Amino acid sequence: MKRYTYQALVSLPPQDVAGLGALSPGSAWRMVIRGRHHETGASRFFSALVTTSADTVPGDSHIVLVITVGGDDADDYLGAGEDFALWRGHDIGRGVVTRRIFA
Repeated sequence: MKRYTYQALVSLPPQDVAGLGALSPGSAWRMVIRGRHHETGASRFFSALVTTSADTVPGDSHIVLVITVGGDDADDYLGAGEDFALWRGHDIGRGVVTRRIFA
């Protein structure tokens, strides 16, 4: 299984910003990402490690995240410019992939 890493801009409602605790730079969580295939429109869930970027401002509802997912076809759902949802039992935020990070 391939691993893909993306940078994304995410909007979180204020109640979910508080629910994630201190969004200090480098904070990390396990979450689920719901992406949509850019050709077929089909949805798919991916297990993800989500990390706040170094320029995160605590309490801000618009944050930059680094998202690492596994899956051979993840890039079909989460390419640059694609919308996605952060999910923890329910949608807690919406985002857009800004770029893929190659390491």
